[in-house]
Amino acid sequence: MKKKISAFLGPTNTGKTYSAIQRLLKYESGVIGFPLRLLARENYEFAKKKLSINKVALITGEEKIIPKNARYFFCTVESIPERLDFEFVAIDEVQMASDFERGYIFSEKIFNKKGIKETLFLGSRGIENILLKIYPEIQIFKKPRLSKLSYIGYKNLSRLPKRSAIIAFSQVDVYEIANKIKQTHGGVSVVLGALSPEVRSAQVKLFEDGKVDYIVATDAIGMGLNLDIKNIFFSSIKKFDGFNERYLTYDEISQIAGRAGRFSNDGYFGTTCNLKSLNNNTVNFVENYEYTEIKKIYWRNEKLDFRSQRQLISSLSQRPVEKYLKLKKNANDHRYLKIFLDDKECKNKSLNEKNLKILWEVCSVPDYSKNLDEYHTRFLKKIFFYLVSEEERISDEWVKKNLSYINKFTKKIAELNYKISQIRTWSFISFKNNWIENNLILQNKVKELELKLSIKLHEELI
Repeated sequence: MKKKISAFLGPTNTGKTYSAIQRLLKYESGVIGFPLRLLARENYEFAKKKLSINKVALITGEEKIIPKNARYFFCTVESIPERLDFEFVAIDEVQMASDFERGYIFSEKIFNKKGIKETLFLGSRGIENILLKIYPEIQIFKKPRLSKLSYIGYKNLSRLPKRSAIIAFSQVDVYEIANKIKQTHGGVSVVLGALSPEVRSAQVKLFEDGKVDYIVATDAIGMGLNLDIKNIFFSSIKKFDGFNERYLTYDEISQIAGRAGRFSNDGYFGTTCNLKSLNNNTVNFVENYEYTEIKKIYWRNEKLDFRSQRQLISSLSQRPVEKYLKLKKNANDHRYLKIFLDDKECKNKSLNEKNLKILWEVCSVPDYSKNLDEYHTRFLKKIFFYLVSEEERISDEWVKKNLSYINKFTKKIAELNYKISQIRTWSFISFKNNWIENNLILQNKVKELELKLSIKLHEELI
């Protein structure tokens, strides 16, 4: 039987994700990979209402809920299970393959993770030509937006219409704006990545249930959180992307503004706070659902050679053949590996293939705290040495010491943020079955601690 490969491409509010879930449920098994853990969680919750709870699984870097008989998986793209085969596979927001930071991960899934019966790609029309180059036989369905999107100019915070979302690009701005809205309008929800899934869900529910009419959020909302928003207001169009402060691209503005309007209800976008207006080119781009054609996507060789340190580095640096592929250099794990192989102790302990594979797996532990490489690799080095020791496990004592340090009381917002990012790293580690003696106990401890810190952060920010 010929495998079906298709794509739903179009702007926001075209029903792409909803249609993908309907298709998923027609099969015996399936997986959808999302760009954000918030999105994976949201769609997992949606599927749980339609199916029996033991058929649905959620997998992100820091959260894994996998019932024994799970058939439908909702994952972040990075967390799609490699060793499981599914009848249906969908990848959401495939235009992210052109993203500098994570693009190569999306590209790897586009190339290699296919459904036994059907593979579906969801995203912007900007990636259309790239998909046609990879899969000339692909069926492309161009999805029109279900409602109109219009610019309504500047509105002062005190004059914001109901059912509005205000977009800010720093935690401090999010809560400062929320505080001003609260004083004027009486109630507001806050959504940002640092809050635990439980606290974030509670905030979203307040808005969804109509208990508050305003929500202040970071740009994560642009990646598809399906809220009943009528208006989107930008407080700024500049963000810090981890390297520089930069202006949002037209496509990013369009993606965020497109969250206004749901199904056939029209949506509106405008500006507030210090951002007095958007220029005509930006407004026309958004209102006409334009897109920028993607010329190249990031790529990295996934067939790695662990026979020697030199061969591993060489296989990571292999150049792509196709002109539309751009080699991803110096990804975080690649950078950590080079640091380890310059370290005499690590170099000596990773001379055989088994230990080199362990070292590479350790390099995949994300640095949610955005520490300096030197600090994060010191932490990873400790893990690596435990895993190649006689016990082949991370010491319980060392885990307890780290968690008790994170658990120390503080009211300082910066410290609470840092502790939450640290606990996210421990959450990732807790799902490595072969690294920890009692990893289920650790998972529960980590979850409790994240919830406690998240509530505390929310209280302090309020």
